[in-house]
Amino acid sequence: MQVLAAAIAVMPAAALGALPIALPRGVTPMRPDRTIEETVGIEAAAPANAWLNYYGGRVIANVHVVPVMWGSHVPAQVSSQMGSFYAAVTDSPYYDFLAEYDADIKSYSGGNGAGMKVGRGTAGATVTLAPSITATSITDQQIGAELQAQIKAGKLPAPDANTLYMIHFPAGTTISMPDGNGGTAKSCQQFCAYHSTIQHSPSNIAYGVIPNVTTDGCELGCGPLAGGFNNTTSVASHELVEATTDADVGLATDFAPPLGWYDPQGQDGEIGDICNGEEAAVTAHNQSWTVQKEWSNTHGACVAGATPTDFAIVLNPGNQNIAAGQSASYVVSSVATSGTPGSITLGASGLPAGMSGKFDKTQIAPGQSATLTLSVDGSASNGGTYFTIQGAAGGAQRQSKAIATVSGGQGGGGGGGGNCPPGTIDIGGVCVPTGCSSGGSGTAWIPVLLVSAAALRARRARRA
Repeated sequence: MQVLAAAIAVMPAAALGALPIALPRGVTPMRPDRTIEETVGIEAAAPANAWLNYYGGRVIANVHVVPVMWGSHVPAQVSSQMGSFYAAVTDSPYYDFLAEYDADIKSYSGGNGAGMKVGRGTAGATVTLAPSITATSITDQQIGAELQAQIKAGKLPAPDANTLYMIHFPAGTTISMPDGNGGTAKSCQQFCAYHSTIQHSPSNIAYGVIPNVTTDGCELGCGPLAGGFNNTTSVASHELVEATTDADVGLATDFAPPLGWYDPQGQDGEIGDICNGEEAAVTAHNQSWTVQKEWSNTHGACVAGATPTDFAIVLNPGNQNIAAGQSASYVVSSVATSGTPGSITLGASGLPAGMSGKFDKTQIAPGQSATLTLSVDGSASNGGTYFTIQGAAGGAQRQSKAIATVSGGQGGGGGGGGNCPPGTIDIGGVCVPTGCSSGGSGTAWIPVLLVSAAALRARRARRA
């Protein structure tokens, strides 16, 4: 099965009735619709064992959103307010916690990361295009070609490493793309929105596609129930944050660069996919906005930003091979995501049987790092096993995980790696059916049933 590198939001099956096409493995139905009042301040229940690995790809350091309206018939509230929305949320605590997804660490396989640190962003002036394509049924390929043509003509600013074009469409416009199974997925039938990447020099083109999600069937499964304009901001925030933490997903063909932060387990996918359909309200630039919660590794939950005094710890690399009787070293990076949390006390309680850990220092200041030496004896289980460390500061406790892939130990396999059962293979530390290995070229969508980036990675790497 191919993995589609677009991040998609998918509609609930109850709203869709019988699905008109067979979507690929990795499509996750949205959680039941609920009002903002029901979700504000509540950390959402995410899939069990959700965890984003860093595969070495680019993140967007200081995103600069270019709001793009596809013609003059985009709903007035969208065209007049989305520029303010993007400017506000990228300059708020909603973005501060994303510092835990910096790319200045080792990748999952131990290679060098892309080097960027994620910070707050900005938004430019809204641009209303006069697109050459006026049809009400268009493809992602046509959108990509139009985007490049408008940049070349000077109608849109040229991209740099921070640019993200967020494209909004009028009511009645249907957008389609390959579904990864040889069929076609359509907006408001199978997905809410998506983001992708076009190969371009000197900087790749990162873009998000946001259909009109207040009508056309999207109102049944994209954003809060009867959310109106809030549907648009919720879906847009999902794609915005996913593009920030997995910028070149549209060019990825495997669990390796240019893929950024991604969870290969089941239907988890990208940072927004894990929390798909869980809304919250954030206040930024003196206004309250509806956003989707995003997955935080260090909180172990879906969140809508950092707490007033907060920090993150990150183990890297994400996976090491360790023979029984041997040890390996992991770096523990730290960062203050909000306020001044003070000294961080590190711990490694609850390690799997046969493993023991020792830090070269048990207290670090935010921004400093420590080294964890993980030792494995002959009683450890063969295969890949996640282990967890803890950090405590200012009354808050945070976590980080990594995988130790053991050989020469006992029996068969730990939590998804090494000794996988017949008919499965190890992909990113997870036993995956052999028919679902990654391949192709990509785009990442939010499901109207949620299509995660690794799920719909029928990756269409395009050349510009």
